[in-house]
Amino acid sequence: MKQNHGSWKKEMDVEEVTSRVIQHAMALTTAGICKGDRSVQLHTQDPDYSKATRKLLTRKGFKVVGIHGAEEFVEIDEETIVISPFTAAPIKQIIADLGCPVLILCTGPGTFNSKAKPVADPESPRTKQMWLDYNVHSISTHARDSDIRYTLKGLQVYSRHR
Repeated sequence: MKQNHGSWKKEMDVEEVTSRVIQHAMALTTAGICKGDRSVQLHTQDPDYSKATRKLLTRKGFKVVGIHGAEEFVEIDEETIVISPFTAAPIKQIIADLGCPVLILCTGPGTFNSKAKPVADPESPRTKQMWLDYNVHSISTHARDSDIRYTLKGLQVYSRHR
């Protein structure tokens, strides 16, 4: 929790933590489904990770990378799964220029954040061209899982054509 002007902003902080926990759980679940009999290396990148968060993620099997930059993007290849929900950077643009991941979980076109503003990872002519090589799938949740439904709203799964 963070203190702001002498009052606790509990609701906002809990929402942010819940969102990140769900995103990392998605990564662990996706890796578990996709790995088969192979080992899967999980990489995560967020300059806002605290030291405690980096330590926890490392214990859970993630390699925390790019704390001060975008070095991990050069590792994207045809076997990579990219999970990039609600980013504050043009991740789809970077992916369109660098690689063709086998799977991408990211916001779809026209997705808005909790402040009704478009997300910071908009579509462009290059990303629209990239999506022609992918099938798109919506993420469905159970109606009773309102927190998860809210957190995953607007996310789509893009699987590259074989």
